[in-house]
Amino acid sequence: MNNNSDNKDVNIIKASRMLQAKVGSGDIDKDRIEKSQTVIASNKVDFVPMAREFLGQLESALRAVPEQPQDIKKSLQPVIEAVMQIKGNAAMFNYTLVGTLAGIVLNFLENLNSWDKDSHDIVEAHMKTLQVIVNNGMKGDGGDYGMQLVTELREVCQRYFNKRNGTAGAADAFFIE
Repeated sequence: MNNNSDNKDVNIIKASRMLQAKVGSGDIDKDRIEKSQTVIASNKVDFVPMAREFLGQLESALRAVPEQPQDIKKSLQPVIEAVMQIKGNAAMFNYTLVGTLAGIVLNFLENLNSWDKDSHDIVEAHMKTLQVIVNNGMKGDGGDYGMQLVTELREVCQRYFNKRNGTAGAADAFFIE
């Protein structure tokens, strides 16, 4: 983010003392970083079967969301968890585009205050897009095609919130990575 005067206020959340005690503080040894990077780069595990399983979980969770849930956060939790699994694992296996798209939908889901056909359709389209990407073994960021998918998904989410809220408002900030 740049420091222009027209930027919205930024809420900085400091790590808790308990978290700091668990992970420690200070620099991480460069040798450890290099070893970790080597392990990630030489990873031979096939992400496709794992991703298909996560996408199956997402599909089941999406089908289980009632048309008009009484408690949206509770009803969407299995959907959110499936998307988090996809996002969390994609980068480890060099499926950057999958992780980026999942991150956008995760933010979308976490900011929903209601559930309707449009929100369902957005998540379903996201799921189908990820299925195509995974089934075709599209690793990396997808190049120009990947950028176009990222842009389109961000814009459709933004249009959804603009339509519901009448203005971009708070929805603007959470689509910035």
